[in-house]
Amino acid sequence: MEPYLSQAKLIEAMVRKDDLALATVQKLYGAALYGIVCKVFHNHEARIAVFQKAISKIWFDADQYDPEKLKFFTWMLNIVRQTIKEEFQSPTNSLEIAYKDDDLLRIINQNDYPVFIRVFFHSRTVAEIGEELFMSTADISKSLYRAIKNLNDHFAQSTAQ
Repeated sequence: MEPYLSQAKLIEAMVRKDDLALATVQKLYGAALYGIVCKVFHNHEARIAVFQKAISKIWFDADQYDPEKLKFFTWMLNIVRQTIKEEFQSPTNSLEIAYKDDDLLRIINQNDYPVFIRVFFHSRTVAEIGEELFMSTADISKSLYRAIKNLNDHFAQSTAQ
């Protein structure tokens, strides 16, 4: 068992599928990555399932990491984000599992929430949202603007405190 004195050595070991490297990644970054999943999912089973999928992708795709493009943590964070997005797009997932009593519901007005979810988690276009929710393009844009403004105001207050 060799210690990984640099991130480059750790990444090399991940590419070689060294089990110690995976354990090291989980020890160094697991809490932060899992915390992102926990912000989105309140259901324990959903959290574990999504986190395990993300870690598996990180493990199996380690050879695709390019240090010229992103820092290692940012690359892993993108994988977690993509895994969360895929979970939302899964036909077997229900948003109630993910967002029951979620902070977003308290930050974003409930009328703007469906638009926000469709844009950021389902990658829907304005036209698709208009068809799904029977809304005009102008109303969708206003709703999305309000949702983003509420989030921005919330995070500005959080960082000011």
